[in-house]
Amino acid sequence: MAASGARRRAAGGMLTLLKSFLVALLYHRSVAEVTTEHGAATGDGAPHRRFEYKYSFKGPHLAQPEGGVPFWIHSGNAIPSADQVRITPSLKSQRGTIWTKNKVAFEHWEAEVTFRVSGRSRTGADGLAIWFTAVQGLDGPVYGAADKWNGVGIFFDSFDNDGKKNNPAIIVVGNNGNLVFDHQHDGSTQALGTCLRDFRNKPYPVRAKLTYYKKTLTVMINNGFTPDKNDYEFCTKVDNMIIPDEGFFGISAATGSLADDHDVLSFLLFRLTEPGHTPPQPETEIPKEEKDKYQEEFHNFQQELDKKKEEFQKEHPDIQGEAIDDLYESVNDREIRQVFEGQNRIHLEIKQLNRQLAMILDEQRRYVSVITEEISKKGSNIGSGGVDLATQQLSTVVSSQQDLLRNLNEFRNSFYESLKQLGSAQQHVGAAGGATYENIQHFNDIKEHLHTVRRDVEHLVQRGAQNVAEKAIKCPELPPMPSCLSTVHFIIFIVVQSVLFLCYIMYKSQQEAAAKKFF
Repeated sequence: MAASGARRRAAGGMLTLLKSFLVALLYHRSVAEVTTEHGAATGDGAPHRRFEYKYSFKGPHLAQPEGGVPFWIHSGNAIPSADQVRITPSLKSQRGTIWTKNKVAFEHWEAEVTFRVSGRSRTGADGLAIWFTAVQGLDGPVYGAADKWNGVGIFFDSFDNDGKKNNPAIIVVGNNGNLVFDHQHDGSTQALGTCLRDFRNKPYPVRAKLTYYKKTLTVMINNGFTPDKNDYEFCTKVDNMIIPDEGFFGISAATGSLADDHDVLSFLLFRLTEPGHTPPQPETEIPKEEKDKYQEEFHNFQQELDKKKEEFQKEHPDIQGEAIDDLYESVNDREIRQVFEGQNRIHLEIKQLNRQLAMILDEQRRYVSVITEEISKKGSNIGSGGVDLATQQLSTVVSSQQDLLRNLNEFRNSFYESLKQLGSAQQHVGAAGGATYENIQHFNDIKEHLHTVRRDVEHLVQRGAQNVAEKAIKCPELPPMPSCLSTVHFIIFIVVQSVLFLCYIMYKSQQEAAAKKFF
């Protein structure tokens, strides 16, 4: 009966576990289905981007002959040039702005701004701002633009007005047209988002990517330490950002008692369209006024070009009708250029491998010296029984390390030979420009040789690491120390010490009592 009851209890426990497992499985499956359906319903994906040239500018040939930028208007101390727009020069108390001529009516957009802020002093002033406002703020006290704007401003503040040592900083401030900017606190009381980034005196231009998508403004920054255009890091994000449906883009800057050069190299605007929506069709028809204007400019340019051609032909009658072939790259020149570029890349790769080999050689030499010192120490401190085994093991490790050093030296010599081959190949290509096929074959042979050497080096380094790990010497264990004190001796020692301590206390008290009789 007891056995049958135990079986029934065990069967009941197994059924309980099976039920709980099935319930958990069904629960996780239902959660996964709900998550999948939710993800499919939301359909979050990358939006479609379309470049808008009428709201963008970029060098070269940025400024027109009359000094303006196409589709943009500048004011104040802004100076357009062929490659950039200097919003303010490095002079005290300067203001400058540049704004789009036409309004932007995009629901979602993304702007990529490339700029450079540079100055001689350790700190700069005042800063640069990127705007999207309902009205052009051509002049004013807020980084060179008007106050009480209706829209959003992204401020690159370089001067610490409130003395909290939180500058340079990037600050996002929104305004409905009624707020006055808080200069004394650098706008920190009105900031919707901020991050601390140093954008002054960088080796490469700083890039800012501003994305307004589904009422969320995201600011990404490239810190200017790398030429990679896609190397952005997160700065700040503002949710539920309400901006005007139509507005103007603008860039402004200002200087104070301190001065910086605020240069904008490019401003690129993209219209964003949600996935699943049809992107808007580009404008097929140009307005008649713009068409007539462009046609007139084209005729004027064509007439000036014809006049210059006639003048040139009169001044140089000998070269009439000669074709100018030097302006274009021939097939042979292009192949030679590609060979040179490939050889330069291999040369840089060899230099890097050479540095790595030098580091490995130094490390192996250090290991050999340490092991040699250990052999000498073990020979003087350890008995003859343990010396033989330890010496044998250390000798094996030393020999393997020496083999590794010898092989690495051989590979290093092969690298030097490859460098010489590259030098001779470059001279050969420079001397004989027609032997393109032979140069390419020689270049491919060198490339295969380098790949073989690199593979052998990696294999050798892995083998050396395994040998060192396998042949690592363990120090001999010390023999157990004999126990010189038994329990009985320890108890007797404690008792004697206690008796002596009590006798000392009694003697001391008697001396103090005898001394008190005289007072």
